[in-house]
Amino acid sequence: MKMDEPALRTLPALLARNAAEDPERVFLAWAGGQATRAEVWERAQRTASGFLGLGLVKGDRVAIMLDNGPEFISAWFGLATAGLVEVPLNPEMGPERLLHAMRNSGASAVVVDARHLGQFTSLHAELPQLRTVVVVGVEVADTPLETRALAALEHSDIGELPEVTRADPEAIMYTSGSTGPAKGAILPYGQHYMNGWQARRQADIRPDDRIFVVLPLHHNQAQGYGVMAAVVAGAEVFIATGFRRATFWQETVEAKATVFVFVGALLALLGAQDGEPENPIRVAYGAMVPKELYLELERRFDMRIIDAYGSTEATIPTWGSLDGDRAIGSSGRVIPEFEVTIRDELDEQLPTGEIGEICIRSREPFTMFQGYFGNPEKTIAASRNLWFHSGDRGRFDESGNLWFEGRVDDAMRRFGEFVSAKEVEDAVLTLDAVELVACYGIADAVAGQEVMAAIVLREGRRLSAEEVRARAAELLPRFAVPRYVEFLDELPMTPTGKVEKHKLRARGVTDATSDARRTQEGK
Repeated sequence: MKMDEPALRTLPALLARNAAEDPERVFLAWAGGQATRAEVWERAQRTASGFLGLGLVKGDRVAIMLDNGPEFISAWFGLATAGLVEVPLNPEMGPERLLHAMRNSGASAVVVDARHLGQFTSLHAELPQLRTVVVVGVEVADTPLETRALAALEHSDIGELPEVTRADPEAIMYTSGSTGPAKGAILPYGQHYMNGWQARRQADIRPDDRIFVVLPLHHNQAQGYGVMAAVVAGAEVFIATGFRRATFWQETVEAKATVFVFVGALLALLGAQDGEPENPIRVAYGAMVPKELYLELERRFDMRIIDAYGSTEATIPTWGSLDGDRAIGSSGRVIPEFEVTIRDELDEQLPTGEIGEICIRSREPFTMFQGYFGNPEKTIAASRNLWFHSGDRGRFDESGNLWFEGRVDDAMRRFGEFVSAKEVEDAVLTLDAVELVACYGIADAVAGQEVMAAIVLREGRRLSAEEVRARAAELLPRFAVPRYVEFLDELPMTPTGKVEKHKLRARGVTDATSDARRTQEGK
């Protein structure tokens, strides 16, 4: 199976090709509706013309803050066809993250659901570059922002549209590390193509497949390995509004889905259910499959699972096998388009079996991120010595399988979302009663990691775990609010005054730890 010619490795080129080959074939489906290839391509061109009619020009950044649905696809495809750079944002992100992403990206327009418009209205004075808000949903009054309706843009006359190449930036996606604000990874059109191409080949996705997407579309996992996989393979895609464990299998049947893209936490949640439901899915692929569930899930659900390793910046350079020999619990082997090595602190390559930082580079042009937007220092640091330094620890075995061994830094990954330890610590420290705090991850079979906050209070002060969570909920996304809170007399420290988090992690959850889940169940 060969990759498409370079001229076809852009989203608009692929949409045009698919529409020309079989215009009446369904491409996009959702609960209550569907659209053919020809309809999707025409809407992309009309929406692109509508965006350009707002005074935007090729290369301008436009944020999208929408829940899953055909409107997200319409906005994304329209922006890509207009040569505008999509900046997808999590609707649950707090005001500080939103302000940072909007300022850093310099987005001059945003596509937003009417339910989330208030977030931009409240920040309007701090975002002078934001000129236009494209609204999905009911008409909005009493706002200082200039608003347009996405539905109106979708019905624009098709005008002259700019040419784009695989080298042009298509998206800026924000990804958090363990320190500092989120970084905006610049993804070229060629990288989105590579995402879809990898999934097509590794999972053997065919035109008669329908990919089931439940992950949020602001994630690269959903865009690159769900929607783009369907675009590249000429397959169909079904966009679900979200993941609902109780009705998941029923939804896949109703959607006529055959392929499922996941993060490991979703499989753990499905595995916790009893029974062997009717399942139309033949293959599922994603990251971090719980080793103890792998074979059991394949047997119970009668499908093949492919584990993989990757990141927003570097795509997925290692994949498990659909057929043949595989090492359960590993992230598979390096695919031909990439190189992956394990390196120490001085960038020396480590021998097989030793744990170090996973470093990656591509053999194909414009198939990895092109730097962090507006952040040359982080770009240089991450790309030193011509390798992308992932911040992840891993090792290779004798058979060439990659084994993920955790983060180099303090970032936690909860239900597929990266949580910055420093960001949580900063939020907790806004409470006057707190003297010291250390945040870290507690391994969890379902979430991947749960957030723990170990806190030392100021002398004579009192504070409850509920108050800590309430403050965190004010300042952070919901997925970053600590599940576990424990108050300690002191934190373990090195002689140089650094908190020894490895000792706290080893301590784990104790009888003195407040567990939000236990508290809720006790109500």
